[in-house]
Amino acid sequence: MTDETLFQKLGFSPEDKVVIFHIDDVGFSHAANVAAFECLDFGIASCGSVIVPAPWFLEVAAIAKTNPQYDIGVHLTLTSEYSTYRWRALSSVETKTGLLAEDRCLWKTAEEAISNVTAEAAEIEMRTQIDYALQSGIDVTHIDTHMGTVMDPKFIQSYLTLSDEYKIPAFLPKLSKEELFLMGLGEYVDIYQDLLESLESNGFPLVDHMIIETGGVYPNKSQYYHELLKELQPGLTHLLFHPAKMSHELKSIAPDSAEWRNQDYEAFTDVYLRDRVKELDITVIGYREIRDIIRKQK
Repeated sequence: MTDETLFQKLGFSPEDKVVIFHIDDVGFSHAANVAAFECLDFGIASCGSVIVPAPWFLEVAAIAKTNPQYDIGVHLTLTSEYSTYRWRALSSVETKTGLLAEDRCLWKTAEEAISNVTAEAAEIEMRTQIDYALQSGIDVTHIDTHMGTVMDPKFIQSYLTLSDEYKIPAFLPKLSKEELFLMGLGEYVDIYQDLLESLESNGFPLVDHMIIETGGVYPNKSQYYHELLKELQPGLTHLLFHPAKMSHELKSIAPDSAEWRNQDYEAFTDVYLRDRVKELDITVIGYREIRDIIRKQK
């Protein structure tokens, strides 16, 4: 147990505004990989997480293995949401696990995965994804969740167990009752509130704020992000986005999100937005700094 908060351990004062600019869905396509590493090199984005079962995972692993400075985590995945572009579980092809839909790929929605995947199979699959990332040369800095699935009460204990086992931070924000209701978790409010209070009292690295609703097409996506950042509260904020570079591949895989993913790529390689981050006196960090703290105190 500790009385010192994560924010204090990171060396920040209560009034500081600190942001993890996080790239989601790395590895789901070549277009996403190109965009992700360009964004990381540009300097606003600080880290990202890779979908290990996805078709373009090995490209990410090859880049990360030869460029260990990149801050890459595992985007723990129990779903495969696209109609004709699908990926399978890494740990099993057995139907009794509940991991697989009728086409032998992961379920398309979080609701289907939660209803069908057994808790045991989910933990095995999550561990397999982390192990495969490590074996492929990625210095895994954190874990988070694709489509929010593994943060369901059915799976969250396994999520936390893996964080402790591998000594890596798991993305988990402090959530008010109002936020839990807005996320459709109203029936689990008391469970989550008790869990978060217990974790925080025992020094688990919780994120103070999250900005996750960043999809959508805007007339000026850089300006959109600037407006979000102007409203930042002091503390540690996890802001996620989904960059991918416009291409025939991207439009074929994700016709409904291709435009806004490309807008995310353009915004996070825009000098205007980089200058606004500096102007707003925002400190940018990744998850490696948090992992280092966890490993020092274990």
